[in-house]
Amino acid sequence: MSDYLQQFTGALREVVREIGFEDTSISMEDIDPSTVELVASVGITGDLHGFMMLRSDMQSAHNFVSKMLMNMGIEPEEEEGFGQFHKEAIGEIVNQVSGRSTMMLADRNIDCNITPPTIISGNSIYSDIASCESSISHILRGNFGKIGLFVGIKNSSL
Repeated sequence: MSDYLQQFTGALREVVREIGFEDTSISMEDIDPSTVELVASVGITGDLHGFMMLRSDMQSAHNFVSKMLMNMGIEPEEEEGFGQFHKEAIGEIVNQVSGRSTMMLADRNIDCNITPPTIISGNSIYSDIASCESSISHILRGNFGKIGLFVGIKNSSL
């Protein structure tokens, strides 16, 4: 099962490089839950059932979106705090990573789909991950800060 979960890590690595984040590292550790102020998640259905989340503090998420825009040659709008545009950008990243993951899984004859992304912001967001059969937690680090990747599979038909 963990081999399947590693497809999500590979997809994250590919997506962040494609959008210009060359100076990043991914480590196998979990983000401190008390620092989580933003969660972008998608559900996973099909041969695997579960979810994927990107979790971050607001400053790291804001820095990530700003750097992503600069990498694309777009001047970020001066928006106070973490606005709707920032949330949509993070939602698009979680969508790209999960979509790429399902394509990588399809190459291994594992048929999965994803739900539309959900974005939640607030202080110390808690996620119930105890019911997962298997999971991975990684941290993406760069000059923007850090973003946690969590993938949890509740059950599988494999």
